[in-house]
Amino acid sequence: MDNRAEAEKRIESLFANQEISLIMVTEQVFDWIQSRLTRMKREKEYPLVVSIPGKRGEKPKTDVLAELIKRTVGIEIKVG
Repeated sequence: MDNRAEAEKRIESLFANQEISLIMVTEQVFDWIQSRLTRMKREKEYPLVVSIPGKRGEKPKTDVLAELIKRTVGIEIKVG
């Protein structure tokens, strides 16, 4: 995504889809959508939105990310 408006529009459409339980976005996109996400989370607990590093970001703490995915979708993954 190239801009905040596009990111906000997309996150709203993803939240409306009942089949989605996990959304992974880069740190930059997460910063763009954070305030809108806070408002949407008041109405609906899922989907879970996880921030992951972009190309220039820090390496994720794999245990934390794997645990979030396991809690959300019920599948254990191995991140290596």
